Amino acid sequence: MGFPEHLAELRRARGLTQAALAERIGVRPNQLSLYESGRSEPSLGVLRQLAIALSVSCDDLVFGGEDRLASTPELQLAFEATVLLDAEEQKAVRMLLDAFLASHQHRRGGEGPRSRKRPSR
Repeated sequence: MGFPEHLAELRRARGLTQAALAERIGVRPNQLSLYESGRSEPSLGVLRQLAIALSVSCDDLVFGGEDRLASTPELQLAFEATVLLDAEEQKAVRMLLDAFLASHQHRRGGEGPRSRKRPSR
């Protein structure tokens, strides 16, 4: 589920109309309608206000239930273990990860997990 649908679902689950939520966050109802239809994206400040008004974290608001962590328990544990490394070791891990991500992006023609290109629709 994308951000627009998730936003509308959260609003309805809290029994709020678009007008009521818009008033709480300081935007016009038609602007909230644009967010829920996907024709506009809220600013960071508005995202913060939405999260507060809907009693969710910004992370949950933006990503919903999507799992953004490592895909396997082993990889998750490896990432968690990096807090035990000193600053230089953490820097080396970041450099290695950046190199792998850049390689992946290059193989995919510029599209990858850190790509700045917008996907075509």
